[in-house]
Amino acid sequence: MSFFQGARSLKAELQILFLAVGSAFLVLATILLFQNGQAALRRQILSTATTAAETAASLIAVEDHELIRTPADMNTPGFRTIVTNLGALRRASPSIYHLFTLAPMGQLGSWGVVVDMGGSAPVTDEVELRRGRIPIGSPPPSSVPPQLIGRGMSGTNAEILDITRPDRARVVAVSPIRTVGGRSVGLVVVELSAASLISEARLLWYVSVGIFLLGLVASVLASTFVSRWVTRPIEDLLRAVQGIAKGNLSTRVASDRRKNEIGSLAAAFNHMAQSLEMSQAKNDAQRARLHELHRLGSDAASTLDLRRMLEISATGLRVICGGTEAIVGSGDRRNESIQLWARLGPGEVDLSSWETPLEAISRVLGSETRLLTRAEFAMAGLGFLESRPGEYALTSPLRVSDETLGVLIAMGDRGEFHDDAVSLASLFAAQVSAAVSNARHFEQVKALDRSKSEFLSIASHEVRTPLTVMKSSLELLVGSSQFTYTSDQRQLIAFCQESVERLIGLVKDILDVSRIEAGVLSMQIAAVSLNELIEKCLFWVPQLPGGQGIQVEARLPRVPAIVAADPNRIAQVLDNLISNALKFSKPDGKISIEVHEHEREYEVIVGDQGKGIGPDDLDRIFGKFFQVEEAATREQGGTGLGLAICKGIIEAHRGKIWAESELGVGSRFHFTLARVLDTPIGDQGDGHISVSSLLSALRPESPSSTRS
Repeated sequence: MSFFQGARSLKAELQILFLAVGSAFLVLATILLFQNGQAALRRQILSTATTAAETAASLIAVEDHELIRTPADMNTPGFRTIVTNLGALRRASPSIYHLFTLAPMGQLGSWGVVVDMGGSAPVTDEVELRRGRIPIGSPPPSSVPPQLIGRGMSGTNAEILDITRPDRARVVAVSPIRTVGGRSVGLVVVELSAASLISEARLLWYVSVGIFLLGLVASVLASTFVSRWVTRPIEDLLRAVQGIAKGNLSTRVASDRRKNEIGSLAAAFNHMAQSLEMSQAKNDAQRARLHELHRLGSDAASTLDLRRMLEISATGLRVICGGTEAIVGSGDRRNESIQLWARLGPGEVDLSSWETPLEAISRVLGSETRLLTRAEFAMAGLGFLESRPGEYALTSPLRVSDETLGVLIAMGDRGEFHDDAVSLASLFAAQVSAAVSNARHFEQVKALDRSKSEFLSIASHEVRTPLTVMKSSLELLVGSSQFTYTSDQRQLIAFCQESVERLIGLVKDILDVSRIEAGVLSMQIAAVSLNELIEKCLFWVPQLPGGQGIQVEARLPRVPAIVAADPNRIAQVLDNLISNALKFSKPDGKISIEVHEHEREYEVIVGDQGKGIGPDDLDRIFGKFFQVEEAATREQGGTGLGLAICKGIIEAHRGKIWAESELGVGSRFHFTLARVLDTPIGDQGDGHISVSSLLSALRPESPSSTRS
């Protein structure tokens, strides 16, 4: 309805509707009340006037009235009798203010006054009044309508005149004076004041308006009450719907006790909300278990230690599936049985005697996750579970590529498992299977790597002995005066010496790599000055291959940089990095060595202006036997183990090593070592180290050194 387009709520619409209907009813009722009251007042005053006229007509004797036609007849007994009777009537009815009779006189159809009782009629313009009365034979006063006189001959008639003028409002009633035979010989005219009718009509109007206003107030109150009574449950329902729309599923409708359609709707809504809340709680629990499943699966996959992985898996199985006890086992390919177990549950259990054939697990379960009863424990090779509490074992195989690797077991009664325990166990088993497979592959790779390292170590030791003999023999040949050689022979011997030195260096590098990988690299940690180590390394730069013609710039702190390190190993790192920088620098290039101080560590940077390293190779240069630009590297020599050794040494010191490079510009190698705080070593007053000064003085061809 367009009338309600501005309404904002059902409550307002109902109020307006109830108020409009109530107001219309009140208006109609008030109009009817006023009209009916006014009509009753009219009927009452007309009835009074009619009764007075009929009473007056009954008091007049027809014979006496017919004898009075002239003023001289006023002295007759009949006139006096009529006056006496009508006077008594007038005294009995004070509301009559004019009473007279009429009779036909003279010309046909004309009327004349016969007896006039006088009074206070509002019409007083008769010019022939005698002692306040209209003379006998005078025409009827103008206050009496002629048509009313005409109707009065056939019966009593009354009419209210000038009702709109309170000073002239009156009721005029005429009644015929009849003979015994019923013939009308005259009329009695009675005039009553209608002022009481006007005052009573006014009072009736006031009463009607008052009743209307009271009814309007009652209608407003009733419409408000009814609209609230009707809309309150709907508003409760709306609030509940809005609460649920916002995610508050604990919202309930408070008016669900009503024994009607709205109560039924509220009860149905509450039942729906309760179902949604239970469903959400179930979904939240399932989501939490899935999240926990993902987390525990990630935790299991984050370690390659198989025993630790099984312990994490047992914890996760208990959390996501329920039950009283969780057991996880991993098989061994060599004996085709599960012997490595992890358990989470009450009490202490000896797991060393547990053994389950992988073939039995595959035969009973295949790739399916099932609830096994006690009767099926032995068939699945799980007879040792018969002594454990719980009637069921939620069992899921660990499989990868149709190969059974192990098993997940959750023990307990049926009601102790979660609703979705079977599906969650199946998902968790898939994650654990992958983790177990990775761990087994890792163990295999570790075994192969250990075998390789052992082989390299043994081979290196076996090769090092004859190389040492060869080196000593060549030195003896060169240093002994018993042997004489031509220049070509000496050059050949020098070539052999150089090759032996390279082989000895290679063997040394292989041994270092083997020790690093085996975790047995020996180090003697002490407080060491990086300034002195760098100065010692720079002393031998001119003697290194490619060191001639290369400018070396060292920026060292004035206060010695004291670190906790093995000086020989750190010197080995510096020698490797400086040698690489010299090897790949351009002729007349420059090498820089910088030491930067940080809060808990020192950072050493060795930079060159060589060809640089591509971004794809930066992450691989610290791997064993990796060489950038293989052809160019072969020209420079090298085994590809230097940076791997540097990485192992620095990481053994709990430091970090990395490289930055830009093709065509050069490379910068960084490594960090822990500071030794407040350790006075050397002369810190002027920023020089005595050993450095000594080495600088002894150096025959000193590269430039700049300190900051």
